[in-house]
Amino acid sequence: MKVLVINWRCARNPLAGGAEIYLQEIFRRLVERGHEVCQLAERYPGSAPEETLDGIRVIRVGGARTFNFAVCRNLRRVVEEGGYDVVVDDLNKIPFYSPRLVRVPVLVILMHLFRGSIFREAFFPLAAYVWLAESAIPWAYRDCRFTVLSESSKRDVVKLGIRPERVAVVPPGTDFERFSADENVAREPVVLHVGRLKKYKSTDHLLRAARLLRDRGREFRAVIVGTGDDRPRLEKLAAELELGDTVEFTGFISEDEKVNWYRRSAVLVENSVKEGWGLIVMEANGCGTPVVVARSPGLVDSSRDGVNGLFYEYGNIPDLAEKLDRVLTDDELRGRLGRQAIGWARQWTWDAAADATEQALEQCRETNSVLSPRQFL
Repeated sequence: MKVLVINWRCARNPLAGGAEIYLQEIFRRLVERGHEVCQLAERYPGSAPEETLDGIRVIRVGGARTFNFAVCRNLRRVVEEGGYDVVVDDLNKIPFYSPRLVRVPVLVILMHLFRGSIFREAFFPLAAYVWLAESAIPWAYRDCRFTVLSESSKRDVVKLGIRPERVAVVPPGTDFERFSADENVAREPVVLHVGRLKKYKSTDHLLRAARLLRDRGREFRAVIVGTGDDRPRLEKLAAELELGDTVEFTGFISEDEKVNWYRRSAVLVENSVKEGWGLIVMEANGCGTPVVVARSPGLVDSSRDGVNGLFYEYGNIPDLAEKLDRVLTDDELRGRLGRQAIGWARQWTWDAAADATEQALEQCRETNSVLSPRQFL
């Protein structure tokens, strides 16, 4: 097949995250199987207009704030010139409404819906815009097939109005050659957080729990890996809580450094109000690191309480502090959860995700469900 993928960022974008890892790992495997894959992505400072990444041709148009409009202007031309069989619309942030623009089948890959959680992240006018854009998904994509990362996301999509038989759950895998345990690396009393620093990620919950642990006299460090526009607020809060050297903000680090932190840390914490799955959870688990995660959509799919870590009730800071305290102080519990975490993570592989996506693409092409396109611009 000839496949055109639309996603805001390519894998090389400095702001690339879990969505970009997901797409790159799956579609580079499809290229290895003989499919031709091209991606439309936004430009970023220093980027080339076009390049090839892992066999995927990347065409960059528009910018961080204009990419969706650039897609509307260019999509039909790119599809017709390239002779693509299927368009893959990555529904991550604002929908592209591609079924209304092209005459080929569209497969939707949905990371997760923001819905009400967007009002935690953005000012009301922008949040309302995103919420309304998501509300239009059943109209724009009513005859499309969907793949989602978790059962939680499937429930959200079905609730929105997409027929359940058109939605397949395709969890991500993990690179176990990279994310693996190393018995030669000593564990330290480190509570680790990894990911983009955004308000909806609720990293402030970790800081408030750290204050409670300090008040109990616990000796530990909270290491926050990653960058994002919520960092200034978090640094200010850490100062207000007088956490001092207890908290370290590393900023952006290399993949090798990230793996080292996983292997050194006693526990990974994930506080997000909502995730598509929990890619960071799987990476930590692959390194034998247990997790304490919020009982939130997506995270309840990628974790099991008492298996690869412990749940806490989202927003309940004393509960979070209590669960972290248990993992930090109970060597037997921490060791058991860490050993179980490795087996838990190995249930899901990138090869299996590529198999399921390839099947969805073939079904999409065979059914040839195409809407009458409508030009917006």
